[in-house]
Amino acid sequence: MGSVFIIAILQGLIFSIGIILIGMPVLYFGIAMALASFIPVLGGLIIWLPLSLYLYSQGQTIDAFIVVLFGAVFIGIIVDYFIRPLIIQKISKQSGQKSALDHTLITVLSTLAGIIQFGILGLFIGPIIAAMAISIFDVYAIKCANRAKQV
Repeated sequence: MGSVFIIAILQGLIFSIGIILIGMPVLYFGIAMALASFIPVLGGLIIWLPLSLYLYSQGQTIDAFIVVLFGAVFIGIIVDYFIRPLIIQKISKQSGQKSALDHTLITVLSTLAGIIQFGILGLFIGPIIAAMAISIFDVYAIKCANRAKQV
């Protein structure tokens, strides 16, 4: 689950750079992109596509192109298809996890459970609760292992 947060922060930062170039509210769109990255499949598309269509409809074609460039190319292709697998693989090796697919499965299941339990807010709440639970279990496992070494 740590990789999900790293990717969310990375996507928010990269999109913020593009937003700086067009002179829109950086903090708002950066946080929106970071939160949207928790949503499986669609992710950041629900942020950059409407924004680019709005800018294009207002006659700001260069700004719309910059949003598409940062949203589709930098985030959608480079981060999602190249950087995300590298980060997941690195974190999986460090944590001793058996499969990198465990992160994806937990993310999808926690998102679906969140939607069922909390409605649309569950898109965000579900993965956050799952990440917190996994962190608690990891800390507990480390504490138990350390206690067993002391005995």
